[in-house]
Amino acid sequence: ISTVFAMFHFPANSNASSNMFIAEAKSWRQAQSHCRSLSSDLVSIHSAEENAADSLLSRSQTVWIGLFGDPWKWSSGSNSSFRLWKPNQPNYVNSQQCVVTELKDGGKWNNRNCNFCFFFLKEKLILIKKNLTWIEALTYCQKHHVDLVLIDSKDTQDKVAAKVKNATSQYVWLGLCYSCTFKFWFWIGTTPSCYQNWMPGQGPEMVYECGTRGAVEATGRHWNLKKKKFF
Repeated sequence: ISTVFAMFHFPANSNASSNMFIAEAKSWRQAQSHCRSLSSDLVSIHSAEENAADSLLSRSQTVWIGLFGDPWKWSSGSNSSFRLWKPNQPNYVNSQQCVVTELKDGGKWNNRNCNFCFFFLKEKLILIKKNLTWIEALTYCQKHHVDLVLIDSKDTQDKVAAKVKNATSQYVWLGLCYSCTFKFWFWIGTTPSCYQNWMPGQGPEMVYECGTRGAVEATGRHWNLKKKKFF
């Protein structure tokens, strides 16, 4: 039996960051370790809108994000190519291979020495390593956190895809379920979404059995339908 990962996140509307500000000054590596100890990671940023929301969230002038190295890559494994460097940045003086966003400069980015200590931004999207049915996963998330994940945009899909690559199961539960009474799919919670990423041959045009739930492939590419635990 392979491990099943139940996924949850803190829902956010379009005017709020989907990430969390951590008011603890740490080096970049310490901040990364802190996030990973909570099954999360330092934030990856996919758009100017997301960066602006994160900048408003930050109560400090300078905070770590998940971009590091040379060439630059994201700690979470995200493939986002979005960048918002300050003028004349990045530079490589004094081994500046970790990146901050600076509120005083409109949220633009600067590379800093990784040993400096700053507050940081943590992703709210988390994988939970438990072998659960969909109902068990939903109950666990609502009891201990917020809810199973809702994918409402390509940006969120990309974040989920980066996260589920760490799964050892073939599929990961989503907060998506099928009503056999009304014959349509809906997301848990009150947030509507028209975004879809179904595997070819599946989705709203088909009729399914009661108890059918939505899952995402561990490759992160498509959604699929499942009924029980994954084996």
